[in-house]
Amino acid sequence: MSLKILESNNYKMFELLPFNRDVKKVTALTQSMKLHGWISAYPMNVKPNGNGKFKIKDGHHRFEVACRLGIPVKYITCDDAATIYELDKATNKWSMVDCLTSYCRDGKIEYIKVKTYCDETGINLSSAVSMLAGNSAGTGNYNQRFREGQYKINPRSKHAETIKDLVLCCKNNGIKFYNTNLLVQAFSKVAWVAQFSAERMKLKIKKFSPLMEKKANLDQYLTMLEEIYNRQSQSKIPLKYFAMEKAKERAAAMPGKPLS
Repeated sequence: MSLKILESNNYKMFELLPFNRDVKKVTALTQSMKLHGWISAYPMNVKPNGNGKFKIKDGHHRFEVACRLGIPVKYITCDDAATIYELDKATNKWSMVDCLTSYCRDGKIEYIKVKTYCDETGINLSSAVSMLAGNSAGTGNYNQRFREGQYKINPRSKHAETIKDLVLCCKNNGIKFYNTNLLVQAFSKVAWVAQFSAERMKLKIKKFSPLMEKKANLDQYLTMLEEIYNRQSQSKIPLKYFAMEKAKERAAAMPGKPLS
């Protein structure tokens, strides 16, 4: 790899990789580059694309600002195999949404399915990633794998679809907080209970929707779901207790992981 810093005003010789973040939040960077220009200590990292141009691996925010300001671009060329995520994570950590956007743009089917699920339900990305992998919402067990591009959906698990039905049932019955993280986590926990019926839960939500109230914590949501689930039913099921016991069983089966 050449460490010589090169400079050019020919912006057309550079192009973004498909896997890259959207350019946003550059106000501070714009002010800095107006004042100091492109600081030589932070050149772009680019690689030849084989057609006489260079693909930007790292530094695309600086590149976009330089184009807007009309100042020279500073860059170094390399042919290493490091991904943008690997280059960036040590200095400017990518969010889960950054990774989702970039991997979708790169055509990764698993990530496109995750985005579709989130778009359809409004469920938090981290919870969606966990549930689609066959875990409970809120565990975060698959977040690092997701960031690194190694994430896979569990095709045998129906857990995420069950929670989707419950969440959309709430939405269709006028419950404005239908996709709040704590409610999704509560649904996710009770759904593991063997005696739990999603159809019964949906019927009770429709019938007693005024009893669905926003709560302060997960424990309160679990209590509320149990009360609604058992309301006007001869068979009373201690959903909250069973849900927590199931969470302990799953945690015991996965040492070092949080309760799921």
